[in-house]
Amino acid sequence: RRDFNYYEANAADISLEKITSSEKNAKVLGRLRDGDDDLTRFDLGSESWFQFSIGKGDDLGWLGYFIGRSVKIQHLDIWHFLEDDEGRQQMHAFFDGLARNQSIRGISCKQLGDYGSTALFRVLGNLSQLEGLFFRGSNLTRNGCFALGTLLESGVCKLKKLLFDTNNIGDDGVAALASGLRSIGPSLKTLGLHDNSIGNEGLLALVTALESCTSLEELDLSDNDFSLATAGLRSLSDW
Repeated sequence: RRDFNYYEANAADISLEKITSSEKNAKVLGRLRDGDDDLTRFDLGSESWFQFSIGKGDDLGWLGYFIGRSVKIQHLDIWHFLEDDEGRQQMHAFFDGLARNQSIRGISCKQLGDYGSTALFRVLGNLSQLEGLFFRGSNLTRNGCFALGTLLESGVCKLKKLLFDTNNIGDDGVAALASGLRSIGPSLKTLGLHDNSIGNEGLLALVTALESCTSLEELDLSDNDFSLATAGLRSLSDW
């Protein structure tokens, strides 16, 4: 697949209108290339109403390249990637460029899926300014949670906000995240695990991790079924 070096080698000679699938996408790439001061928050997805629409072709690879070079973007919103082979190739090309960015402070994702989420987690350690990660409705498996836990445990990503709502991660997912939460504990101020099918075992693992979260100001565990989590709730109340 094409990587950042390919885009770097060809960037000077391309016409944005010729390499994109729509005039709208070409205009967005032009704004990124030219360092538009107003383009600080940016959204992309597979539907036409997004600021940048993911479709066929190499639009996403070029977007990753220009985001990687941008010093203006502060927040990125990602809604769903195409899941066929071509879509996954585009996704990896995009993430390869994104990994070069040094201005993004927050990333929000919805319906990204386990494959896309795991691929994203593997590059986030390169984003030196990242402070907030917001995931919703991505149906992560234990593998996705393990990838995020590994990222956090590495110590290269010091998040202040981690909102992980409605991802159905369950007890196994919380356990996979726990060691990572301990590593970012001194910096973490907000943790959201709303509606994640967390029970007693997951709650116990979380409480242990929270012992290291000395700066935590907000914790949201709403809409998890703790009706049988007596031991976990007791430990949480002690915390």
